[in-house]
Amino acid sequence: MPNISSIINSHNKNIISPSNGQQNNKTCNCIKKDLCPMNNNCLVSNIVYQATITSKLPNYSEKVYIGLCATTFKKRYANHKKSFTTEKYKNSTALSNEFWRIKELNGQPEIAWKVLKTSKPYNPSSKRCKLCESEKYEIASFKGNNILNKRSEVIAKCRHQNKYSLALKDTKD
Repeated sequence: MPNISSIINSHNKNIISPSNGQQNNKTCNCIKKDLCPMNNNCLVSNIVYQATITSKLPNYSEKVYIGLCATTFKKRYANHKKSFTTEKYKNSTALSNEFWRIKELNGQPEIAWKVLKTSKPYNPSSKRCKLCESEKYEIASFKGNNILNKRSEVIAKCRHQNKYSLALKDTKD
């Protein structure tokens, strides 16, 4: 019978570096490759990305949103799409707020996506998240006044360390 410490070590090892037997070398699994939001690179993960939103509305200047994803970009993009199509999620991000604002002005928003940086997510040994640090740096050092992100985002706590917690607290008590 295995002891508890070997079970915990095995669990921690799988969390830190999951392996399913083979490496996935695909960069895109979009059905229509020409509609891939990331130019056939939508399966990239651990990135800081930039979304540039534009519209043909008169006097509208492009706005920039900086975000991150530890999962594949495609999963993060699916959440963005949900906030663009379902009005109850319109306040999910500053990008979705701007998207809905353009729609309310009878404009057609267009969004261009690009990868700014690839970084490592939270490391429990160092207790640092290079991914969150990279996003904060990109937001803080952005030149121009057309950024949608709030400057207060640079003091936000890393949410990637939560998956290394043994248990989540029950807030119903």
